Amino acid sequence: MRMMAILLGSAAFVYYVTGLKGRFTKRKRIYFAMGTYILVYLITMTLVFLSGNL
Repeated sequence: MRMMAILLGSAAFVYYVTGLKGRFTKRKRIYFAMGTYILVYLITMTLVFLSGNL
């Protein structure tokens, strides 16, 4: 549950920040947010799998 909150929070933050100046369309902002969601997920999963006891 905490993981989903972190992912949603990071995506919402990027969506909000990209809309501040009004340079990006709504579709591009959603793409940025989805990209952030996927990137944070992949980084987190990589860290989880690589931090195990070797």
